[in-house]
This record gives sequence, C-alpha cells and structure tokens, in this order.
Amino acid sequence: MHARVHSWMRAAAFVTVLVAVPACGSAPVGTASPDGTTPATVVATQPPAPVGCGRDGALERGTHVARTADVGGLVRSYKEYLPASYGTSPAPVVIQLHGYLSGADGQIAMSAIEPTAEAGGFVVLTPQGNGVHPYWNAVPVPDLPDDVAFVRTLIDDVIADRCVDPTRVYVLGMSNGAFLASRVACDLSDRVAGVAAVAGLLDPKPCSPARPVPVLAVHGTGDRFVPADGSRGPALDTLAWDSASTHAFEAAPWAPVRSSAAAWAERNGCRSASTETQVSGAVTKVAYGSCRDGADVALYEVKGGGHTWPGSRFSAASASVLGATTTEIDADAVIWGFLREHHR
Repeated sequence: MHARVHSWMRAAAFVTVLVAVPACGSAPVGTASPDGTTPATVVATQPPAPVGCGRDGALERGTHVARTADVGGLVRSYKEYLPASYGTSPAPVVIQLHGYLSGADGQIAMSAIEPTAEAGGFVVLTPQGNGVHPYWNAVPVPDLPDDVAFVRTLIDDVIADRCVDPTRVYVLGMSNGAFLASRVACDLSDRVAGVAAVAGLLDPKPCSPARPVPVLAVHGTGDRFVPADGSRGPALDTLAWDSASTHAFEAAPWAPVRSSAAAWAERNGCRSASTETQVSGAVTKVAYGSCRDGADVALYEVKGGGHTWPGSRFSAASASVLGATTTEIDADAVIWGFLREHHR
C-alpha cells in the first residue's frame, strides 16, 4: 500500500442531494413559488464508504501477510491480519508495536492477539522496527529513521486501501513499542482514537496533542528492563546493542509509570482524582475520569509482574529473562476492552 491523497478526505467526493425545504406554502421542487422565485433548497451531504469496502474480497483472512510501505522513499515492512469478518462493514484497526529486539514476529507471538481480533472484528498491522537489532526511534532522534512517519503512513494507507473505520484506529506497544505509542499519542492525535502501552508508558516532552487521546498502561512492579519506579533498568545492559539502537535510547524520558499516567491525565484535562480498584490479588487499576472529550487514562499495575505481557503463554515461557507473567488478567482483553470504547 502506498501513501496518496485519500478520497475519503476530498469534499468533492461527497454526495449532494437536493431536497425541498418543508416551509409552509412553498412550492414543490421544480416549480415556481407564488412570487416567481425558485423555491429554497438545502444540501445534504454524506461521506462515501471507505475505499476498500466491497472490492477486496480476495484478500486472505486469518493469517499475517507480509506487506511493505513507502515512507518518504524508504521501504518499510509490516504484517497485516484481516479477521474472518473483514469486508462486511468498516473495521477498526489496531497497530501493534514490538519491543526492542523482538521484531514483528516476536510481537505477534507475544500478544497472540488473533482471537481478540476475530471477536472484535479488527484489522491488525504489526510493523517491523529498524536495523539488525530491531528498535523504534521513539524519542525521536533526528538522525534516525522517522518512525512516527511510519505509523502515519500505515494509518493513511490502510484507510485508503482497506474497508476500515478511520475514526477507530488504535496503537498499542510493548516496551520500546510502548515508548513509540506514547509519542504517537502526542504527534498523531488527529489520526488515532486511543493508545495502550505495556511495560513502557512515557510522558514525552514536548507533547502538545491537537486533541485529548485516551491512554491505557499496563506495568509490572518487578520489571527489571523498564522499572515502574522510572529508573533505567539494569537488565537493559544484558541485551545486544549497536550504535543506532543505543542512540535511540539515550534520550528516553525515564519516569515512574504512575507519574507518566498522572501527566497524561493532566494533559487530557481529567477533573477527578485518581481512584484505585483491586482488580485481582496482584492487579490494581489506577483510573482517571471526567476527562476532556472522554479521553480517560488508566493504569493496570501488576504486583511482582516482570517485563511481560499479562496472560501471554509466550511471555510466561520467557520467565527466566523477562520475569513473572500474571494470568490474573489478559492484556489483549484489557486493552481491547478499553480501546473499543473510544472513537476519534
């Protein structure tokens, strides 16, 4: 899919319908009124259906298909998943961003989001990061690839080429992908309806979104890579790095996850104080309500949880490296339950 001027954005594509104003004594359309003038009319407009609806029935459903996108002349790769219901009506879109070193395939294995996508009827795009040691330029650093532009291109292309709902595009991320999701909430508020950050919600600076963006975070208190207290995790030093990925992490705005959630609540104009709910023995939900335009902020804090995706078998199998994975909540269900309530 390639970026282009999108027909859904063109006013010329709107359908114009002329109807008579039902004013007392007015003449039918096509006849003169008693004073000899043309009767008044109103113009009703309706945006066209998304471009892909009804014309892409041959696309493969139920599997992750490799695709490419042109991002300012740089070819980037991603995988696309269409649920079985795709094409019956405009679908939501979820873009999931992998953690450092994981790559797109690692994120697909980590989230195992397919059953949730089938139940929710949403399209999944899983892009690939930069370099041999896949990373995201989330701060961002000027001399590294523009990953915000990559996400923007994915959004614009899927809206242009698929049967999707442009008001229901969401971005979620894990770890370094959560860093980028945080940045996207700042820079692409005109395109996304909500973001979710697992093990990596940030409070980027500067950040002046054009509209409030709902934000969900999930974080373990036992995370040794991106600690909940905002320090730089000692486990990061055990990973493979190169000059580009090192550069991408140097300016990361480390901060306690509760502070980052509170900053997003302030940014979204949430008027009520945070409330804490014990979801399960190990999981506490910190929620902010009465936010501007319904842009709620919530944090699921997992006591003892590692750098992990709650409910993930893949994550649990990596416990020796990532730490403990809770099964008291399922990250896919929690994330989609939050995001689906929000439209742009």
